[in-house]
Order: sequence, then C-alpha cells, then structure tokens
Amino acid sequence: MQWIQLAIFLLLVSGLLTSFNVRFNDFLHVLAISGKSTLQDDVDVLLGKPAKGFFNRETLEVEQLLKATGREGRFAMVKRISILLFALGAVLALLMDNPFLIPILGAGFAFAPVWYLRSTAAAYKKHLNEELETAISVITTSYLRSGDLLKAVKENIPYLNPPVKAHFEAFITESEMLNANMISTINTLKLKVPNRVFHEWCNTLIQCQSDRSMKNTLTFTVQKFSDQRIIQSELEAIINEPKKEAFTMMFLVAGNIPLLYVLNHSWFETLMFSTPGKITLAVCAAIILFSFTRIMQLSKPIEYGA
Repeated sequence: MQWIQLAIFLLLVSGLLTSFNVRFNDFLHVLAISGKSTLQDDVDVLLGKPAKGFFNRETLEVEQLLKATGREGRFAMVKRISILLFALGAVLALLMDNPFLIPILGAGFAFAPVWYLRSTAAAYKKHLNEELETAISVITTSYLRSGDLLKAVKENIPYLNPPVKAHFEAFITESEMLNANMISTINTLKLKVPNRVFHEWCNTLIQCQSDRSMKNTLTFTVQKFSDQRIIQSELEAIINEPKKEAFTMMFLVAGNIPLLYVLNHSWFETLMFSTPGKITLAVCAAIILFSFTRIMQLSKPIEYGA
C-alpha cells in the first residue's frame, strides 16, 4: 500500500511541477543564495521580457518589490526564510501522515514571505502615489505662478509628507550647495522615486528649463495622478466583494474539517487517515493555495501606462 501512495505522490508532484513550468535546475537556482543573474537575464529585464521559469519570475518579482521599498539588501535573507518555511511545511505534512500535502504546504509556507512583501509593497506604493499627487500638484501650481522651480519647492516643503518630503529636501540642498545645473538635479530627483507619472513630470520640468511654454503641459501630467487614483478606487470597489467571498469560501472549506470531528467522527477519520481522504485534502489545499496566490496578484496597485 505504501508504494502505491508513493507512486501517486510522485505523479502529483510531477504534474504540479509541469503545470507551473518548474524544472529541477530551478531548485538549484533557488538554493544558490549568493548566485547572480546572467548577462542575458539582465538584458531581458531591461527589454521588459518576462523571466523564464516559475521560480525565475517569482525571484525577479521579489527583487523588484524589495528594491521599490528600499530593502534590496534583504533578498538573500528572504530566500533563506522561504527555504526554511518550505521545509517546515513539508515536516508538518509528514506529521499529519499525508505525503500528498508535502508540495502544497511546502509551497504555501515558502510563499508566505512573498505575500507579506506584496502586501507591504502595495501599501507603500499606494501611500507614495497619494503623497506624490499632493506634492506635484502644489509645486506645479506655485511654479506656474512664479516661474521659479526652486522657489516653488521651498514654498511647499512644509505641506509635504514622507517619503516624498525627504526627496524634495535633498533636491533643495543639491540645487543650493552642490549642483547649480537644474537639469542635473531634476534628473537626480527623478531617479529617487519609482513612479512613471512622476518621471514624466520631471521630464517636462527639464523641457521647461529651455522652453518656458512647456509649463502649461505640467497640469496634464498632474491630472494623470488624479485619473489613476479614481481608477484605483473603482477597481478596489469591484474587487473587494469577490475577495470577501473568496476568503469566506476558503474559511468554510478549512473550517469544515474540525466541524466534521464534532458532527461525524467516522467521516473525519476517513478524511484524515484514508488514502482517498488524504488526496481530497491535498486537492482542497492546492485550490486554496492557488486562489490565495491569484488574490494577492490582483491586489497590487495599478500603475499608469502599465
């Protein structure tokens, strides 16, 4: 009987790896904590090509999330934690005497740090977009009135909030003490904030240094932030209800297991200790894991032009 369970387990793992386009070399890539990407990988990222392989895509996304939140130095630690959590999930499945749950619980535990990073990065980006909208709106208004960018930034510094305020304070310091070239200081400011609309605003400011008539186009860039905020609010209103229903269904599926112990103990034993019951638990866990992963992917903030 044991060899039948082992054969079914191997077939299940093979099917999951095939469906996600995961190869054995991908595991070696994950275990190589200190390994660096190849030149071809860097070129593909610059050209906007999707990474090949499931683990490569996830690794690239984690790197981008950490870079966006200023924590790129923690990438190796996140990979180590994911590997340890995968082992913890596998041990938990073995303690439950259910080998079919090993890849499911292992993957679920391993993706926990990625889900946490996604949630924190989404909150950070949303806050950053709100502060950028306020900052470039008030600065643009002052700049259109005075025609002096440095003066416009100084006037509105008290009304700005972190993390945007620190970048504009550095812009003032660089302009007054380090670099008199306004185009260079605007480029430095642009590279500090990972936002496409803000980059467009900075590019327009650079054009304004040589062509004052370009100032009137700044208001159109500011309007893009407002459009993005409105679309984000509408999207959240559309997604929130299905998200609640999905989480409710996940809770009901998981909650039925201890409920069976109270209502019908023989059914509970069949579900937990028989081979068909173990396979059923593994299938349910896989569906919950897939659903939760999709929800996390759909919960990230939208970006203009993405």
